Amino acid sequence: MSNPQAESLRAKILGAMLREVRMTAGRTLRETADAIGVTPGALTAYEDGRKGISLPELELLAFFLNAPLRQFWSDSPSRRKMRLDANPSALIALRQRLVAAQMRMHREASGLTVRQVAEQAGLTTARLRSYEEGDRPIPLPELEAILAVVGHSVDEYLDREGPVAEWDTLQQALGIILSLPSDLREFLASSSSVPYLRMAQRLSTMPVDQLRNVAELLLDITL
Repeated sequence: MSNPQAESLRAKILGAMLREVRMTAGRTLRETADAIGVTPGALTAYEDGRKGISLPELELLAFFLNAPLRQFWSDSPSRRKMRLDANPSALIALRQRLVAAQMRMHREASGLTVRQVAEQAGLTTARLRSYEEGDRPIPLPELEAILAVVGHSVDEYLDREGPVAEWDTLQQALGIILSLPSDLREFLASSSSVPYLRMAQRLSTMPVDQLRNVAELLLDITL
């Protein structure tokens, strides 16, 4: 069952994170609101925790502010500056439709009705239906509550195509590199590592029997 107090606290924490990220990036309320296609008043409501930001809006906001997406629900290091050359309103509207369709598919696959999911997530049936139709943005705390009911996570809903997806992939890759021991980071930073990385890439796609043959050949050479 939904916990309204927990969701309200989550919205306030998320809002505080949004404000901190925006201020750290040195962006004003208006220019950030313009970047994601909302009014300054709407963005203020998000930052105050009075209204939950939707996942597509959060994706675009993180992209605009150079902030790792997953820091909003998990630990995620690194930042990378990139430009956004797209209409924010059109991009968010499209993403919202995709999120809605995916959410409906997961709800149907779970065998639960709209009413059952709505009751367990603490929503009205009408509100959940409007979310599934893509008629209105889904606040992130409510999306998290819905996905918890149907057994899925926000990570599964992240944009997989386009500039935001490419940026997010780079964020994750850089995070992995930063987590490596310093000697491995130094090795990766060297141009001499490229042939070895290419070899590792090819080896990772080889069938097991071919890998075994390569290993036996290497053993013969070293013995």
